[in-house]
Amino acid sequence: MEPYVGPLKQASKDLQAAGMFFMQNGMKNPNAALAGSTDFMHMMGHVCIALMWARMARVSLDALANGTPDPDFHQTKLATARYYMARQLPATAMHLARIQSGADPVMGLAADQF
Repeated sequence: MEPYVGPLKQASKDLQAAGMFFMQNGMKNPNAALAGSTDFMHMMGHVCIALMWARMARVSLDALANGTPDPDFHQTKLATARYYMARQLPATAMHLARIQSGADPVMGLAADQF
């Protein structure tokens, strides 16, 4: 399960770090939370999808261990889960970096400069 659970654990830590950033900075500067809100939603989505892939991987691993009549289906599920964990889920680190950059990059332009 490590190829599926390890990346999920790291992504969960990124999500927790983003939540901590909001708690530490959002009350002082609400724009810090607002500027990162979309990235936080994306992070949450990635973590939820990864959780579902980890659960599917567990089912497929069990099915293969128990002699499933459709091993190709389960091998494909596992390959897709590995793809998601390796290629999509690391986006949580990018979203965390964007959140932690705070409000200044987002709020740096006045409305009339758009």
